[in-house]
Amino acid sequence: MATFLYRIGGFAARRAWVVITAWLVILLALGGAFFAFKGELSNSITIPGTKAAQVQDDLAGAFDVNADAGVGQAIVSTTDGSKITEQQQKAVAAALKKVDGIDGVDSTTDPFSQQKQVDDARKQLEDGRSRLEQGEKQLAGAQQQIDAARSKIPANAPASATQQIDQQQAQLDEQKKKIDEQKPELERNEKKLDLTSEYGSISEDGTTALTGVTFEHEINEVSSDTLAEVRSAFEDTDLHGLDVQFDQNLEGMTEMGVTSEIIGMVIALIILLIMLGTFVAAGLPVLMALVGVGAAYLGAFALSDVVDMNSTTPALGSMLGLAVGIDYSLFILNRHRNNLRRGMGMHESIALATGTSGNAVLFAGTTVVIALLALNVVGIPFLSVMGNVAAFAVVMAVAVAVTLTPAMLSLIGRRVMPRRRWDAIQRRAQLRRDAAEIVGEDEQHTADRAHALTAERDTTPRGWLKVVLAKPALTILATVAVLGIIAIPMTQLRLGLPDGSSQSADSGAYKTYKIVEDKFGAGRNGTVVAAAYLPDGTTEEQAEDLQVDLGEQLREQDHVSAVVPAAISKDHSMLLYQIIPDEGPSAESTTDLVNSLRDLHLDTPEGEASFGVTGQTAMNIDISENLFKVLPVYLAIVVGLSLIVLILVFRSIWVPLSATIGFLFSLLAAFGATVAVFQWGWLGDLFNITEPGPILSFLPILAVGILFGLAMDYQMFLVSAMREAYSHGRDGKTAVVVGFNHSARVVVAAALIMTGVFMGFVFSGDPMIASIGFVLSAGVLFDAFVVRMTLIPALMHLMGAKAWWFPKWAERIVPDVDVEGASLERPAQPSYPAQPTQ
Repeated sequence: MATFLYRIGGFAARRAWVVITAWLVILLALGGAFFAFKGELSNSITIPGTKAAQVQDDLAGAFDVNADAGVGQAIVSTTDGSKITEQQQKAVAAALKKVDGIDGVDSTTDPFSQQKQVDDARKQLEDGRSRLEQGEKQLAGAQQQIDAARSKIPANAPASATQQIDQQQAQLDEQKKKIDEQKPELERNEKKLDLTSEYGSISEDGTTALTGVTFEHEINEVSSDTLAEVRSAFEDTDLHGLDVQFDQNLEGMTEMGVTSEIIGMVIALIILLIMLGTFVAAGLPVLMALVGVGAAYLGAFALSDVVDMNSTTPALGSMLGLAVGIDYSLFILNRHRNNLRRGMGMHESIALATGTSGNAVLFAGTTVVIALLALNVVGIPFLSVMGNVAAFAVVMAVAVAVTLTPAMLSLIGRRVMPRRRWDAIQRRAQLRRDAAEIVGEDEQHTADRAHALTAERDTTPRGWLKVVLAKPALTILATVAVLGIIAIPMTQLRLGLPDGSSQSADSGAYKTYKIVEDKFGAGRNGTVVAAAYLPDGTTEEQAEDLQVDLGEQLREQDHVSAVVPAAISKDHSMLLYQIIPDEGPSAESTTDLVNSLRDLHLDTPEGEASFGVTGQTAMNIDISENLFKVLPVYLAIVVGLSLIVLILVFRSIWVPLSATIGFLFSLLAAFGATVAVFQWGWLGDLFNITEPGPILSFLPILAVGILFGLAMDYQMFLVSAMREAYSHGRDGKTAVVVGFNHSARVVVAAALIMTGVFMGFVFSGDPMIASIGFVLSAGVLFDAFVVRMTLIPALMHLMGAKAWWFPKWAERIVPDVDVEGASLERPAQPSYPAQPTQ
């Protein structure tokens, strides 16, 4: 592979404009496909086959309703704390009438009309109760009269004497029977109304009302144009001073800006400028990353019309594409600069950099792609799509690095170096030419010998490595202890999906969440839909009685604030309830409530009734639990496949194992830091955390895949240099020093760049993107600086040559992939002498 990449690099250097033109054609083709076939992204996160989804399917079959229909709320409230007036109520009704006429809207709910119906029903029941009580009173009086008349009839009177009284008694009994028949129905309706009254859509103080909009399709299938029309219907109506806010569903998908990307690129440019010393060289990796991200974005989202893509998908692709794109091009650029310092010719230097560092880039990218594509194995569609898009972004980054970067390096020429450094290189080259003429040897031979002498100076630990290797055993204990302490919050990890409370404080979603919480209670934001499965043979009358009886029993369950009987199925086999929890959708008590309802069985005259739970709150809980269950399987797959790649690369057993164990330490520390910030709220103001809450449910599985791939990137670039030194005759401990000194500077720069890119997304304003950006930033910092730059060198220094132990039988069957392209390097004269292994 090194030779193949060497040829590609050489071709790109000599035919730069051919390669650049080819990439322009690719971008234009992908751009055309994007604009021709792009679809809309979705806010929906679903997993087929969950308990909630099964209940939803049951509801669709048993009830004449669309169980998947999306529902949104517009909250209207007065701005001065006064009650909503009749004029304002009419204005809201007018706005809802406009909404009713929008294509894609199934129905609307007018809270004032709904409240009037409840009030009318209550009045009718009160009138009915009054008439019933009046009738009972009249019947009681009539009974007294009949009893008095009967008492006056002599005991020996003929039967004819009581005939009239008996007829009156029969009439009276018939009237009593009718009243007794009406009584249960009246009492049932009263109890039902009492339950329903706890679920009002107008606040107790009369200042706020909830309007509802039901769509014909799932909320993620409702177009942004339809949502905009719904919002406009309210905003364009004169509501006579009412303020209107829209919930997450009606507010629609937040458009991702480019602020996060710009922040990341600015940080990367600053670091690159400090490292490389020239604007041209510093700008090249960023430009290459943008080309890769652009190609990946256009190519992936050309399929968005036929593949359901979540709104988080483009941010993840951009985040990862920018980070690895900058790093991969930087590694090749840095190797090219080192080659030039040795006096190598421009085209030869570019070709060799592509064959050596480009080969390492290829294998590093392979580990990331493996980790991301492995998301397909867990069987969760939206995660598979996210993984595939992110993997495509990495593939594009690798392709750009090994083709377009060499072409651009050829065009840049000497500007890849600061002028003073280039002039110094030219002076040294002239001195070498002069020396070669004097001693009569080849100029490149002289340059290689000078490089070998310089390499001798790399055997001394310097800077941070000197601290690490002073007491390597203590270093290992200290790093493990530090990472362990940071990981402690991980023990309290709770998973969930973001609700309105986690949105930015100035967003409509957050404002509506807080209004509902303040005026109607926190549980109103997390309504749970419960289905009661009745025993076979339940009659219509029994179902009507059970609707109230079971509703009252549900009301007595822990963590329940209110229960609203909603419907009875056509075949009387199911009852539908809306249950309002005591707390919000992300509270632990709400999760406990959902799980307890699923385990609940209540007695009925025909047998036991069982319960199923659905709705957005229950679905989010199911998604979180399912994702947590597949995490160990995914971790095993990723680690297993990547271990194979690492064994191929390093031809060692202990190096891949230590790399993997080190990754686990950094991963747990990254999760611990994320829990502390996003779940506990530590440093919440700094990171713009509106309200702490559960960690994004798919964040752990996503972080495992991405961070493992990135960790192996740094392992690849740092330890492969150690492997190269060891294979060229250095002893095990010296090889650690040489490899570290050769690679540390560029690895530090790459890690800082990647951290900066990820950190830019922490301040995106989207809680999902922010938490992903944070865990990746923390993971890269911990892994690159604590594990790869501290723990691994200390461990390998202690192990010495044993670190490179490889079974002889494995030596025979495992191919030598030559990741650093050692076969391309000319041997320096004199080469450093072999030293006894330790």
